[in-house]
Amino acid sequence: MVHEEGCETFDGPFSTFALAFVRRLLDVDRYHGIDPEALEYLEPEDLEELVAAGEIGPVQPSFEPF
Repeated sequence: MVHEEGCETFDGPFSTFALAFVRRLLDVDRYHGIDPEALEYLEPEDLEELVAAGEIGPVQPSFEPF
């Protein structure tokens, strides 16, 4: 159930929530829409900038306590 933009509650068992959450993490595009084959044409400095900005690389999920 969505209450407002970015805020979602889950009505159900915790195990179902955990599995759904992991499925969402697995569905994330690790390249954030950037064509991976195009990355080989970038200069090393540009690649480092993309990684530092979080535009490419592994997803770093963050959790905020309620």
